[in-house]
Amino acid sequence: MISEAIATVEAYFEAFGTRDMERVLSHFTPEATWTIPGDQALTPWAGGRTGPQEIRQSLTAFFAAVEPLSFELGTVVEADGRVFAPGRYTSRFHPSGQVLESEMIMRFTVADGMINDYRVFEDSLGVTRTYLGEPLTTTPN
Repeated sequence: MISEAIATVEAYFEAFGTRDMERVLSHFTPEATWTIPGDQALTPWAGGRTGPQEIRQSLTAFFAAVEPLSFELGTVVEADGRVFAPGRYTSRFHPSGQVLESEMIMRFTVADGMINDYRVFEDSLGVTRTYLGEPLTTTPN
């Protein structure tokens, strides 16, 4: 049997996969923090956000710029009050049209069935370069 926290994260992933903004946002507390490392001036969905309206801004920019080509989620685990979700994705970034394959891990803090903190750890430089149409200097793993 999975924990309530993992069930919450799995429900979030299901909503995110459909890009249903209201369903995605329904999994976050009103004071939730959302962090995607990177320079918001270069990558519009990057940076720190607080609350549903700011998270909506990040997601709107992300959905407009990122076309998912594949997404593989690893084993989701819970430790020390947090849920960790490792995975791998391939995405096409617009307007550059370039494709990036990368690994990432997402960390969620969940309380009472709601996400109150989200942070992704990924190749933020690779994401920015791909989004801007710059050549990548490293080979994806």
